Amino acid sequence: MTSRMMRQAVEKTGEFLCVGAYRSANAALAEIPKILPHVVLMDIRLPGMDGHECARRLKVIMVQLKIIIVTGLLDIDTMNKSLQAGADGYLTKPAGVAQFLAMLKLTVRSRAQCRAESNGLQAKDRSAAGALEINSLLTARETEIMALLANGFLDKEIADKLGISYSTVHFHLHNIFPKFAAGNRMEAVVRWRDANRS
Repeated sequence: MTSRMMRQAVEKTGEFLCVGAYRSANAALAEIPKILPHVVLMDIRLPGMDGHECARRLKVIMVQLKIIIVTGLLDIDTMNKSLQAGADGYLTKPAGVAQFLAMLKLTVRSRAQCRAESNGLQAKDRSAAGALEINSLLTARETEIMALLANGFLDKEIADKLGISYSTVHFHLHNIFPKFAAGNRMEAVVRWRDANRS
């Protein structure tokens, strides 16, 4: 999905409005704090400063800003760098319209929950309840697999550790992804970590 297609998909929903698009990190850093958007879609590969550094700097300036990293890279190191930079979501290309909008809505819901917590709700209790709700969707075996996946283990290593076949790991992952509204393992790990963050 191109940037133009993303913009069209966003505006067709009637729920969101695209307020800016920037070709470089420097332009984004200069303009985004002026228009105060709720969510930013950030490509990693940008001219000059990369998307990770741009995301990190934006988070310092705008603590409540939600950032979704959009990339074609599918490795655990890139995902970890994104999380360390403060990313709230991780969308891999090519992404379909439905997957893109689902990620956008999930990120906005997360922002709304944070705002409610800052208005007087007990954040720790709400966080624990959210983790309990998401984790209750998983079976005991799926929980074991997600814990290992989140720690960087490969499918074959997970199979060996749990004493199950490689195809069984894939079967469980196939069942796990819809429970997290995730299109791939990296998105599932992001949601798992978010749900289990203390």
